[in-house]
Amino acid sequence: MTIKKKFTYCMLILIVFFSSATIHMDRLQQNNVEYKGKNDISSLKEPPAQVIINDLKKVSPNKKHPRLLATSEDLKKIKESLKSDSNLKQWYKELTINANNLLEKPVVTYEKSDGVRLLPISRTVLERTLTLSLMYRLSGNKLYAERAWKELERVSDRNRFYDWNPSHFLDTAEMAAAVGIGFDWLYDFLNQNQKDILKQSILKNALNPALIVYNDQNNQAQIPLFWRDGSNNWNTVSNSGILISALAIADESPFTEKITSEIIQKALSSLKNSLMSYGDDGGTEEGPAYWNYATKYLALLFSSLETALGTDYEFSKVKGIANTGYYAIYTKGNNGVFNIGDSQEDNFIKSPQLFWFSTKFNKPEMADSVLKTYSPLNMIWYRPNEEKNYSLPLDKIFNGSAGIVTMRSSWNPESSFVGIHAGDNQASHGDLDIGTFVIDALGERWAIDLGMDNYNLPGYFDKKSNRWNYYRKRAEGQNTLVINPDEDPDQNIFAKGKIINFTSNKNEASTLIDMTGAYKNAKSIQRRASLINDRNDILIEDNIKLIAPSEIYWFMHTRANIGLSVDRKTAILVKGEKFITINIKNPSNAKFSVMDAKPLSSSLDENQNKNAHIKKLAIHLENIKDTQISIEIETQFTK
Repeated sequence: MTIKKKFTYCMLILIVFFSSATIHMDRLQQNNVEYKGKNDISSLKEPPAQVIINDLKKVSPNKKHPRLLATSEDLKKIKESLKSDSNLKQWYKELTINANNLLEKPVVTYEKSDGVRLLPISRTVLERTLTLSLMYRLSGNKLYAERAWKELERVSDRNRFYDWNPSHFLDTAEMAAAVGIGFDWLYDFLNQNQKDILKQSILKNALNPALIVYNDQNNQAQIPLFWRDGSNNWNTVSNSGILISALAIADESPFTEKITSEIIQKALSSLKNSLMSYGDDGGTEEGPAYWNYATKYLALLFSSLETALGTDYEFSKVKGIANTGYYAIYTKGNNGVFNIGDSQEDNFIKSPQLFWFSTKFNKPEMADSVLKTYSPLNMIWYRPNEEKNYSLPLDKIFNGSAGIVTMRSSWNPESSFVGIHAGDNQASHGDLDIGTFVIDALGERWAIDLGMDNYNLPGYFDKKSNRWNYYRKRAEGQNTLVINPDEDPDQNIFAKGKIINFTSNKNEASTLIDMTGAYKNAKSIQRRASLINDRNDILIEDNIKLIAPSEIYWFMHTRANIGLSVDRKTAILVKGEKFITINIKNPSNAKFSVMDAKPLSSSLDENQNKNAHIKKLAIHLENIKDTQISIEIETQFTK
């Protein structure tokens, strides 16, 4: 018996192992027909101001409310469907519990817990407004409307909330959405004085600051302007929140008609910048957290335009928008998402926007992925669909700005899953992570991405220098290569990885990325990630050619306990009663070691996350010019 097998059997004595059920392979659909968006950005034209007002008065005449996200007719259908639809029944039960819990909770106070952001307060108000207002609409019980009004009154009180923190404009935009939706959904409950309070609050705290940005006016309030022309989540959320609040009060007076039509027109014009960030495949560079954030607001925006104006002026038909829901489906592994950049593993607990995307683009599989989750918005955007004659491919490439490939053995929760990232080191919220990967198997995550650190660390978002002082943002904090480490950034900060090959068939899948540009001493570096052995096991292969002999580190971070064989060529990772084995295939002189998830240089910033209970499996090679590092991860034990 080989040393490797002896070691494996010894480890079996130490852990309780239950034989795993056979994983059945889903049928791999090779050609997934995808909706191709109709419009390029260049073909989009925001409508003239008067057209916007005319459309509003045609679709929502005589100050008709509700008009945001759902109409009275939509809500009536929901109430009727509650009698028979099991999904709606379950969500209504949760809505009722949450709404009742809010009745006795104190209203929010103006608080920047980190000294910078009012954002947690804005989000609390939005969630409470959606919950209480929807409960009022569905039950007719004014207790919920009265409690919602207390929340809205508080944030509109100039003595309690003197602004909505426009210096961090996301806070303003999310609060604007909350108050706009509250104004709209509670319209028949509110008296004229209450309506005036909310209308004036939206004008003062949201629309006037937004006009400063849109019109590039003298900015004594230090309101950031970058989001107007930016292409990341700030652009999407800021424009959407402001536009939603404008739709709510647009026809209250000739004055509001004038200012809101200008706001809507300019918000749509600005929004084109962030719509450009979606590739034809729907991927986006910011990672799952900010995909979830931005697309929720896209759905809120497009849904509100449709219900209030009868049209979104074809903005939702931009290439990539119809397919972007697949990003959420495919970047989600079996034990968390592929949380590149400033993301966390649990980003998709709530993604109600997938119901909207599903209905809008007739993709029922998108809705299926969130049927077991809860959000008040589920009830608004959900449409029952009996069509089940579809199957999803097991593997997916997002080869635009996202630069991600994910592959899996099946859709079974116990299946093997690998995600690998090429990407762009200058991506918004991105890391020096070209080549990083995550691995799931047996219902556990074995190779982890550390994700975000504290946003208030000095220079955390300075992608020219300071960000790369933090371990979680550096290459050494990823599952990738580090070559000739020192205190400088350990990948080229302007590098872009490239997916140069992707194959997917019944028994295996593979992708090859070019990492050469990430390393200054590189002649050629390519990493291949593959699912092998009937898609159960994972192979990571690095082919490295350097200009001069160098020091090389290979890293993989994990929360598992790690045991090494005597020759240190095999590692066993253990989590509870489950384990996987990892073997070095090449080079012959390579050995594993176990390291703390800490910087190689002690001089890097000491205030960052300490990464407790996280280790990294490492290979360290010295004086190497050309080599192949080949690592096989075995997920099923066989004698």
